[in-house]
Amino acid sequence: MSARLWFGTSGWTTKDWIGPFYPPGTKQADMLARYAAVFHSVEVDATYYGIPRDASVQAWRSRSPEGFRFSLKVPSTVTHERRFVNVDGYFAAFLERIRPLGDKIGAILIQCPPDFAPAPQSRAALFGFLETELRADLAFALELRDPRWYDDALFAHARANGFTIAVTDGTHMELSLAAEIVDELVREPPARHAYIRWLGHETLPHYDRVQVDRSARHDAWERMIRSLRGACDDIYAYASNDYEGFAPATLRAILSRLGEPVPAQTGEMKLL
Repeated sequence: MSARLWFGTSGWTTKDWIGPFYPPGTKQADMLARYAAVFHSVEVDATYYGIPRDASVQAWRSRSPEGFRFSLKVPSTVTHERRFVNVDGYFAAFLERIRPLGDKIGAILIQCPPDFAPAPQSRAALFGFLETELRADLAFALELRDPRWYDDALFAHARANGFTIAVTDGTHMELSLAAEIVDELVREPPARHAYIRWLGHETLPHYDRVQVDRSARHDAWERMIRSLRGACDDIYAYASNDYEGFAPATLRAILSRLGEPVPAQTGEMKLL
């Protein structure tokens, strides 16, 4: 088994990419089509702020090619405001709104806030939500930002309910913890997909070139991805600009290490 790699960036509308990624003069309305000509997937941050408009969902579908996938964040109303309590109707409305994406839906990211600690009340709310609200025909990933969550009960719950645990490289997860989680996911996979996020540790002032050397971390991620490829069917992996300064370059670097085709420097992309 060798999992398909759905590598992308966290969003596609970064203005600093005009020049080094998008051709000069690219308009925001044209960015998704140009982006999707290079990468096969993207993580949608906009859905974190609320249920998207139907027109937005239709535009995402129409402006992307067949075989492209969108991974979408669950709205913060569910995760940060209501903290998984009394959210069934709202969450169902979110899933219904994104359904028109059809086979272009990648994974759905359930991103918990940093102060969401594994206290009994929080654990009951989260586990109750995961037991009752997930849909078997969709892929879900759970991102927890308090390391105390990662115990046997969490992995058992993931296996029982078919979601994966997101692994990240950033402020809320040390690389050593990410490696431990990957080992557990490989040992007894809870789902047929994996989810990786390269987030970084600080906000950078601009996003037009690489500014932070992450080559040693790339070595570690290469090993982890090669391990995961034998344990699942799909790996969704997304780079933030804050990881190195220029997310497209991060993807090119890691794909190269994996021996995968590397997209060209897209500032040279031909106008459509």
